[in-house]
Amino acid sequence: METDWKKRTQVFIIILLILAGLRLGFILYERHEASKPAAPAQPAYSSNWDEYVTPKKIFPYDVKSAKEEFAGKTVWVRSGNQVSYFRFNPATRLIDLKHPAGVLGPLEKLNVKDAVEQKAPASVGNGQLSILQKQIFVVFERDGENGTHAVPVATETGETYTFNVNDLFFFEDPHQLYKHWPADVWSAIDHHEVKQGMNELQAGFAVGTNAQVSSGDLGNRTVEYANAGKPVTVTFEGNKAVQVVQGKSQ
Repeated sequence: METDWKKRTQVFIIILLILAGLRLGFILYERHEASKPAAPAQPAYSSNWDEYVTPKKIFPYDVKSAKEEFAGKTVWVRSGNQVSYFRFNPATRLIDLKHPAGVLGPLEKLNVKDAVEQKAPASVGNGQLSILQKQIFVVFERDGENGTHAVPVATETGETYTFNVNDLFFFEDPHQLYKHWPADVWSAIDHHEVKQGMNELQAGFAVGTNAQVSSGDLGNRTVEYANAGKPVTVTFEGNKAVQVVQGKSQ
């Protein structure tokens, strides 16, 4: 009996020691965690930060300078769902201007291969005179897609060219230019969706800039985005989307 009592006592003491060790370890862990410096609070996003973003610009003036600026570069579409692109034949170096292949989507990534000059189809001006104009196109490919296409970036005006490249493209990844935007905003943009809380710039990144606007200032109006045939109407107040409706405004 005495032996059994001693064994039970020893087991009880061992259990007490284990519990005490666990308690001590928990106390030490709590003290260690409490001594860690607090993580800095993430400031809330403000659309005012967008005003400090300065996208890169380029200034070509003819086809040669356009080649130097574009060839081998990557660009992202800034004016989404607005500009048609065309098929380019590398063998003949001709663009099929009579049959648009599609419209450049918002923030599409293009791998530019070249810049070419080609006469635009004749148009009829005042007095029924046929007008021939030259245009400059950038030739591009898309990741994971076969075929080469071209999009106009300049039109001949008199003896010079007028370029629209800085309105048409970003020359740096917009995800980096606007990396201060919250992750959920970028997720919506990448899925071409507008959600409440977005500002007008973000909405344009998501569904393109082809839109009709109501009266009112930027950020305080209703915008009907064409969205490549799937219109969406967004009402902004204080430069935040407060209502998003699929379809055209009534």
